[in-house]
This record gives sequence, structure tokens and C-alpha cells, in this order.
Amino acid sequence: MKILLTVISSLLLLNVSAQQHDALKTTAHPMAGKKLSINYVADSTLLSSAKQVSARVYFYSRAKQIAEENFSLEKKKGGWNGTLKIPDSTILVSVVFSTPDGKMLDNNHNKGYLMPVYKKEKPAQFAYATMADIFGGGPPDAAGLKKDQKQALIFMKQEMSVHPESEVELRSTFYNMLANSPEREDKVELLKKLNELKSDKEEELMMAQLYLSYFGGKKQADSLDKLLTVKFPNGNYVKNKALQAERSASKAESEPHGVVSKKTSINKAEILKNVQDNLVDEPVNPLTLKDIDGNTVSIDAVAGNGKVTVIDFWATWCKPCIASFPAMQRVMEQYRNNPSVQFFFICTMDQGDAVRNAKAFMAKNPYPFKVLMDEKTEDMNMYKAYSAYKATGGIPYKLVIDSRGHARARTSGFSGNDQELITELSAMIDIALKSKK
Repeated sequence: MKILLTVISSLLLLNVSAQQHDALKTTAHPMAGKKLSINYVADSTLLSSAKQVSARVYFYSRAKQIAEENFSLEKKKGGWNGTLKIPDSTILVSVVFSTPDGKMLDNNHNKGYLMPVYKKEKPAQFAYATMADIFGGGPPDAAGLKKDQKQALIFMKQEMSVHPESEVELRSTFYNMLANSPEREDKVELLKKLNELKSDKEEELMMAQLYLSYFGGKKQADSLDKLLTVKFPNGNYVKNKALQAERSASKAESEPHGVVSKKTSINKAEILKNVQDNLVDEPVNPLTLKDIDGNTVSIDAVAGNGKVTVIDFWATWCKPCIASFPAMQRVMEQYRNNPSVQFFFICTMDQGDAVRNAKAFMAKNPYPFKVLMDEKTEDMNMYKAYSAYKATGGIPYKLVIDSRGHARARTSGFSGNDQELITELSAMIDIALKSKK
């Protein structure tokens, strides 16, 4: 005798009504490479009056859709029934029901009918993480599911509960989600994890040091500062720290001994020398991103009629990034009459609804910026543009690409001195403008 197991919409984690979660039933947990029989009870759904119901199924491997299939359902006593074959590499199944003409559709009110594929009697690793990506900062889902950052974090926590080993690979994404959560307990959980973090990766320790600094863990941040300095003497953290120290020293030397000036002063010669000493000449590949309105934008200096391209990586939670924006606006104004210079502001690592966050920020702070949205890569722990442009030293991070499509200069961090940034970035742009094609 077969026992029907009720599959609650979105994997028992959504607070849906009994009518909603009773709509989809299966005869067993989904398993890769196996057939799955489903029973769709449409009585309390948008398709309750439909004379024929079809289903469209989306199959996911880790963080990406690998296949989709349409199939018809047969009306029997108790609901609409059908059987589907799950591809071998599947870890997540998403189902949408509709009338054959597609005019009426049920995707559980944009919350989805999602089922993790089981392996060894529990959901496959990264199934819940893929659900978090669908509901969180990932690209629009084929099933039309609504982005829900609170639900995305719930799914990510479920991933960590079922598969604690996933945290090693998903740490950056998970911690960013906790950092962006409005709930105090999530900030507490993040600080607890940061204090307990055991890692030998410089980028993870830098992330921890950054978050602890922002959220008031000064003692722990100072401890990580010492660890990074000793463990990675030639690493990005030490290089960035040394650069900031040089800038502070230049500022101090420009003031009379024992006098603290309220004016922002700089050592222009020292800044220009530092720019010259750190020039690079590295070809970079063009790439495309979406702007905050969903339009596709190509970042290609060569195809863009040989323009110099200035890229500023930022995030809505990054205080130094935002503090540098007035200076960035002044640099843009300085080159506004030069058609050979273009600026892009790439919002990266902004977990939660990144587009909504960026739009809300720009609405409150109407800078004349062309804002693009970075995209997660398939491993879910890196970002497309951030990786492509070697932004390994954290944010804010600025890159200047010449008309040949070669990176010429980079700078990270912000000292708080607007004129210093204006002088430094202007020098970088002027050098890039002189680069021969």
C-alpha cells in the first residue's frame, strides 16, 4: 500500500496555509535518476476551475538550472496525476502548474513548489543553498518566484543545519546574508561565527576583520589585524594597510608639528609617485552586467570607441565606499566634458535583495552614477566582476582601464580625505588617457 507524503510548499519552511501546502503530494522523496509520481490537488488553488492542467518542471544542479520539462497531468479522483523522470545530477526540483494555454498559472503565489532531491535519506548537499540563491541575490528564476531575502536566509540556515560542511564553501555568502539581515539575532549569530572562525585563507580572515570592525568587535578585529600581518606579510591586507599608512603619513607631514588642521591637506607629489610606482598593464576581458533597471550593459573599453573606463566597486553596507562618493562625484565632474572617459559603479557583495538595496540607496542619495549589479558565479561564493577585475583587497576598490582594454591602475580603501582620492584617481585617469592604442 502506497503512503502519500505531503510535500509542504517550499520545503516546510514557508508559513503557508493548509490549503496551499495540500496542493502538491508525492509518493516518495524525489531522487536523482528515479521517477517521481505527483498528485496536484487544485481545489484551493488558482486552477480550481481548470478543465485541463499541465506542469512545467525545472531541474537544478548546484546553483543553476540544468533542464526543464513540460508534461500533461491526468485527472483522477483526488486530483491531477503525473510522473516525471529526474535527471541524474539534479539536487532541486521546481514545479509550476498551469492551463495548457498558459493563461492561468499556479506557482504557489510566487513562493514556489520546490522539492529537494534526496540522497541517503536527507536532502542533497546544496539543495537548500540553491533555494536560497533562487529567493535571494541570484538571477530571476524561470518559474517567476518572488525574491524574498528573509526566506532566502531561512533556506541558507537550513542548508547549514542539514549539511554543516557546506559552510566552508558558502561562508562568504552566508555571512553576507547575516550581515544584511535586519534581525538583531542574525547579527549576534554572525559575530559569534566570526569570533569562532578558524581559517587559513587570507580573504576569509579579511572578511572577518572587516565585519568585526563594522559591528563593534574592536578587540577581535585588532586581533585579526595582528594575525593577518604576521601570517600574510606579503598579502593583500598588509599591502592595503601599508598604502593607508603612507597616505596618513603624507597628510601628517603636510601639517606644522603639533598642529592639527581642520583642512584636508595632501602631499600631491607623494600621491603621484605612488600612482606611478603601482601602475600595471594587464589586459582585461570585456563583460556584461545588468544595471539597476535590468538593462544589459557591456563594459568594454575597446568596443566603447576607445574610452578610458573607471570602475568603482561598492556595497550599500560599506561605509568607506559611501564616504568616498562625494569625491567620486567631483572626479566625474572634472571629466564630464571628456567623452573619452566613462564611469561605472558596480554594487557587489550586497546580499539580500541587492537591486532593491541599490535602488533605495540611489533614491535617497541621487548621485549621477551608472550603477551596475555584480552577479554571483556558479560556485555561489564569488562574484563575476569582482573576480574578473581582481578586486581581492576588499571594497571600496577602484580600477582604471585604458582605451586598449588594459588595466592600468588600482586603488582600494578610503582614507577619508576627499582631495587625496581626487588627486590619486585623476592621476590614474590622465595616465590611462595617454596610453597608446
